[in-house]
Amino acid sequence: MRIAFASCMFTRVCPAQPVWGQIAQQAPDHLVLLGDATYLDVAGPPLPQAMSDDEFAQHLFALYAELLAQPDFAALIAALPAGSVHTIWDDHDFLWNDARGAEERALHGEKIRLSTAFHEQFRATLAAGLAPGSFPAAYDDARFWDPLQPPLTTPSRQLDADLWLHLSDGRSHRTRTWLLAENKRTMFGKAQRDAFAQAIGAQPQAVHLWASGTTLAGYQHYARDQAWLHGLAANQRLLVLSGDIHRNRLDAFYTGGWPLHEATSSGAAVRDAVAVGALRQNYGLLDVDAQQVAIRLFRNGALEQQRVLSRPNWLPI
Repeated sequence: MRIAFASCMFTRVCPAQPVWGQIAQQAPDHLVLLGDATYLDVAGPPLPQAMSDDEFAQHLFALYAELLAQPDFAALIAALPAGSVHTIWDDHDFLWNDARGAEERALHGEKIRLSTAFHEQFRATLAAGLAPGSFPAAYDDARFWDPLQPPLTTPSRQLDADLWLHLSDGRSHRTRTWLLAENKRTMFGKAQRDAFAQAIGAQPQAVHLWASGTTLAGYQHYARDQAWLHGLAANQRLLVLSGDIHRNRLDAFYTGGWPLHEATSSGAAVRDAVAVGALRQNYGLLDVDAQQVAIRLFRNGALEQQRVLSRPNWLPI
């Protein structure tokens, strides 16, 4: 089983996106997009905070439509089997840089509802392999304007025998950290943590891929969520796939049990600082079989980092 993963792409900075052709040449079975696909707060002015809800919906529609129409991206999605493309969001898809749902909902609840609806439709379109009509033709389509739109779904998906992918939402429930007690801080919220704990605990022999928009370094300000994830990893083969930081990185963390591994690949089609600096063309590959998980991280089409994990002991080979 081969899984490609990537994050951080922006058509208005990188109209040409050769990274998708590079991934296509690797013939993956699945593609996981780890957030920052739209950069809602970089495409202005005006900034999203100053937009009316109608303007914000038009803005969302334009950015998602541009990515779906990007030729190399569209070719990759269309070539993959239906249901094999998976996506989460991060701050730039949710609202704007460092946006936290628990803090922003009072003032920007309608924008959060709209961004949620648009991302769910983006997901559905990718899952359908860009089938005609899968993405609505206009920003005012009723599918974007459901007043009862629920929060972003966070499914656990079985990719293969004893291989699971868990799509987290680290934005809708996130609190601030400044002047807030540790026991009141959260990235995911109790309901999401409980659901994932049940899904992961039910498959004790599986390899579990935790899709996270934030790298594990960002969990350090959320001690409860960090301890929860470390607790799960201590008893499970858990590999975090993360994005956000516009570079590739491999890491591992002590949990008191099984080690917690992390593979970060970020900057599929942006510059160092989104619109400024060197161009980035980064992506990652996992090759999973009965004995090992091989991780490879690519930059500008060339292998940059790699690690192989043994499934029996969950240590590097």
